[in-house]
Amino acid sequence: MLQCDETQPVCQRCIKSGRTCQGMRKPGSVVHSENSYASGNRKRPRGPRSTFAIEAMRNAKTAPPQRALVDLKTEATGYYVHYYLQSLPNALGISKSVPDDFMPIWLAKAGDGILDLALSSMALAARQHTRAALDASANYQQLLQTTRGTIFSLNEGNIDAWLLAIFFMSRYEQVVHLPRQRHSTAISAVDFQTFSHHDGALAILKTWKESLSHCHPPTSIIKHTRRGMIRSALLRKLALPDWILDGAAFGEEGWELEYDCLSVRITNLRYHVSLLAKEAATRDTSPDFASAAQALNIEACEIDNGLKDWNSRFPHAWSTQRHTLSDPPPLPTAFFYSPTVLTCSSVAYTAVWNQYYAMRMLHNSTHLKILTLCHPHPDTLDDTKRLECISCLDTMANDLASSIPFCLQKFEVVGNTDSSADQSLVAMNTNHDLKPTMASMTVWPLSIASCLGDVKVEQRLWFRDVLSRLGRMLGDRVIESEGDQWFEL
Repeated sequence: MLQCDETQPVCQRCIKSGRTCQGMRKPGSVVHSENSYASGNRKRPRGPRSTFAIEAMRNAKTAPPQRALVDLKTEATGYYVHYYLQSLPNALGISKSVPDDFMPIWLAKAGDGILDLALSSMALAARQHTRAALDASANYQQLLQTTRGTIFSLNEGNIDAWLLAIFFMSRYEQVVHLPRQRHSTAISAVDFQTFSHHDGALAILKTWKESLSHCHPPTSIIKHTRRGMIRSALLRKLALPDWILDGAAFGEEGWELEYDCLSVRITNLRYHVSLLAKEAATRDTSPDFASAAQALNIEACEIDNGLKDWNSRFPHAWSTQRHTLSDPPPLPTAFFYSPTVLTCSSVAYTAVWNQYYAMRMLHNSTHLKILTLCHPHPDTLDDTKRLECISCLDTMANDLASSIPFCLQKFEVVGNTDSSADQSLVAMNTNHDLKPTMASMTVWPLSIASCLGDVKVEQRLWFRDVLSRLGRMLGDRVIESEGDQWFEL
């Protein structure tokens, strides 16, 4: 046992052993002053111990461990906010979504019951262990009861908190989602429980548009929630209601508004294509079927030209560079589809390019379906336009696949870094920790690319594999689903 070295005012040996230091005692005190029996000042009692003492010992053995300084809910929430809700510092407005609005609303609405329950439910579910899952479920049930009682109190002061809470409720459903078995049939986008919350967010946006927009200008989360609803309708092949069509009324402006208009047109185009496809499947088409299909073909050509024009006005600073892996392994690998990779001067610019690649892939895939409707017989099919769509789709898919490694920071440039140089060498860096911010930014383009039946099979499977890895890292079981379960757009 280490002895006190009597260093004043207190010695390090006593601090480590947890004793009362000799240097802190009054003159004349004894070593065992903390125990009167050991010091000899009092005699130990003889005979059996009192009932009180025995009960105290029993209670000490059966008592639960001392409560942690930070409970599980607080710890999970803090970790989730710090790890999952960090925004890319230089993200462009067109790439932003609801999570980018979190911090200002959270700081302003700290202690808000709905928002606190929604965030803690999501944070606990993301921990993925039994105790946290039970707490998350209890929190979520309480949240559902609370929302039923307060949904009619919506006003300009709490609409942002409500939209953010619904976002977390939707995310919660994705985290606790139970994928179907491998042998089951492919799922449809409408099968996901998360879309019920999308419908709730759409109802809140409608309330704002019709009752509050005249006195409450659109906030960032209102704008970004609308973007999410357009994506939701696009996945489900739904028509957008008239009140949501004008992006300017929801805060979109400039070149972001141009892209928004194209997104709205593509979403509604896909809805009308799905209606005609169902009619064609019945083999009992109306007299107007051919003219309707041709009108959709014209609309598709105009949209594709609009996308190309929008892309042609990207600033020069956003230009992409092409590089080649210096010593590539057998490809494809987990995060590399080919030895060619694309970079930009900033990941924020690559995020915009990826949106463009994915949207053109989706649109050209839709256009191929329209051409089939216009020319139901193979011998009458317009091969020129069809081959043009296939070529564009292949080019966009290759560019997207080449951009993924840069977004996920899986390589570093080791050759000539001159901006005028092309095909400079890069080295793989697969040990780099993947950040949720980078993963989240890549999920949407991959979600589109992995669901298109017109993409080459090998490439589509690679997109699905990367998406599944990102979903596993983000704790999102919906996007983690892979294989035959995944639906096609």
